[in-house]
Amino acid sequence: MTSQVPLVVNGKPIRVTRGEVLLEAVLGAGIAIPHDCSTGQCETCRVRVYDGEIDAMGTQRGDTVLACQARVSGNAIIEFDAVPVPTKIAGRVSAIQPLSPDVLEVTVSLARDFTYLPGQYVKCMFAGSPARDYSPTLRSDGTANSDELILQIRRIETGVVSAQLGNRIAVGHKVSIHGPFGSAFHRPGEGRIVLVAAGTGWAPIWAIARASRYREPRREMVVVAGARDPRNLYMRDALAWLAGTGVGHVVATASGQVAEGVRAGRPTDHLPGLRDSDVVHVAGSPEMVAAVEQLCREAGATCHADAFVASPTRQSFKDKVFGLFFRGGSAEPSSPSASS
Repeated sequence: MTSQVPLVVNGKPIRVTRGEVLLEAVLGAGIAIPHDCSTGQCETCRVRVYDGEIDAMGTQRGDTVLACQARVSGNAIIEFDAVPVPTKIAGRVSAIQPLSPDVLEVTVSLARDFTYLPGQYVKCMFAGSPARDYSPTLRSDGTANSDELILQIRRIETGVVSAQLGNRIAVGHKVSIHGPFGSAFHRPGEGRIVLVAAGTGWAPIWAIARASRYREPRREMVVVAGARDPRNLYMRDALAWLAGTGVGHVVATASGQVAEGVRAGRPTDHLPGLRDSDVVHVAGSPEMVAAVEQLCREAGATCHADAFVASPTRQSFKDKVFGLFFRGGSAEPSSPSASS
């Protein structure tokens, strides 16, 4: 026989079956908990366990678990953040322009206003191409209209999608957007906010940084952004803006050749010592993200990682839309952020 146990979800009491997957239990009770991949990769369904018994199934981070993997093991109280309800919306490419030798800025004009939280991602399907996950962001000057999405995409010669940008995918091309998704979004807080990006991982990090400066201008901030080739540090104007608003620790890094105003090494080489009160957002290659997550564990800091999983290209598996990352993205982002 199955046994029923009580849960309190965002203040609402429900009864669910012991041993049931937490996400399925909550959805079955009629509560729309945010979720996307349901495989433990995208982090959209991460919830906070305030009290009680939840089997984290290896997904525990601090007092949070992934609802799509965790199982109900007894009475519990959980909460999740209120986020925009995912929706589908049509649009068209209205501009494509280079930001660096490898990175393009693609503007998608939408049929209506679209709401997302800074740092979230969307599923983007250019007509005739497979869907890819991208994090909407802002232009380097901080602008973006509510009825458009600004995407930063690393162009890969073998990319199924990115190689077509400016060719088959041109201004006027139809686009379908589904979202937003993801839990690595900006949350106002008291502790220092530490933002770390590599490559096009800058897209969600810039959205978060801009939101924080406007919503909580007195909050201490650290920003480190890197690229292998300094020519691909397309975010330098944005970094200068952040420094101009009073951010004391703003660093651009490159692991390849040296350039003026750019520090040699990886982003992790230029992070200050982390504190247990820090809130860290990181988006970049799997190796870089894993290194930052480890530093956060050692310091007891809260970490929101944008892991970009690999997407297939014409010849092999590449990374996501944010450059080489895992959300997860890379040069061929796929889920939660792709770029092929």
